[in-house]
Amino acid sequence: MALIYVLYNLLDDNATLTASSEDELYVLENLYSGLPSHPFRTTRIGAPGATEWICVDLGVYSGVIHDVTFIGLFNHNLTQLEQPGDLLTLRGGDEVCPGQSGAGDWSHSGLCYTDLTSMMCAGTQPIEDFGNLCHKINCPTGNRSWLLEMVDQANPDGYLEIGELVFGQWYEFHRGAPDPNWVRLQPGRADGPMFFMGNQRTTYGQDWTNYYSYAEHFTLTFKNQNDPCFVDEIHAFLKTVQQAGGTFIIVPDDTKPFCYYVLVENLSDYARRLIYGRGRELREWRMELKTLTQGVRLL
Repeated sequence: MALIYVLYNLLDDNATLTASSEDELYVLENLYSGLPSHPFRTTRIGAPGATEWICVDLGVYSGVIHDVTFIGLFNHNLTQLEQPGDLLTLRGGDEVCPGQSGAGDWSHSGLCYTDLTSMMCAGTQPIEDFGNLCHKINCPTGNRSWLLEMVDQANPDGYLEIGELVFGQWYEFHRGAPDPNWVRLQPGRADGPMFFMGNQRTTYGQDWTNYYSYAEHFTLTFKNQNDPCFVDEIHAFLKTVQQAGGTFIIVPDDTKPFCYYVLVENLSDYARRLIYGRGRELREWRMELKTLTQGVRLL
């Protein structure tokens, strides 16, 4: 059990994306737009032997291939994946993506293979109740390309949808502090979402109510630290979050299927020290977090 976080999405403009199918309006580039409410859609739901897939070539940055240790699917429409032939898998390797010149063989045994159905649900809770899915990837280093394959035969929408796809590296806050609760996320799993709705009433009293979207709120607190090493760790984290535009991914418990793409709301003062003392200075930082909007009703 650990609180982990991901600071950067390695899927960006430097990556090359291909897919088995692509909606004319909800295109591949929406997978890394930073807007989970603005999704990518396929035009089919897949079938045994005819998977829907997304392939990502992350490219090389300054001669370095970034290692991927985390995948997240945010604001998806996947269902329980219970029918024979349903799947959600990830393969990593150096192969050229399907649809590209010189495409490789994505079935050989040397690929890094991950069955993502293990992140589907908790107990018998349907996958659709978890709008976000995440998984810690344990793969050898140096995989440049990643193939996500999907079959969801019972999907009632007739297409597969992902609001934001994240390939990243997960980190954990230092656990060696004297106070084991020096970093805390409250609530550990938000259970009181904020629902955005519109209500219009005509001159004659007719109500027209529309549901638009929802979001959840958290408070991430660092407290009672006077060890320079721990303080520097917090400073590095805060500066990196600022450089990323105030957004990052947080997983309250890496043994549970809950993960959140969040935005820092108190941008003007989130790094302000709240507690001071003479001699031994105690510090506290408090970050007010809001999940990036999901569930926006689309045309």
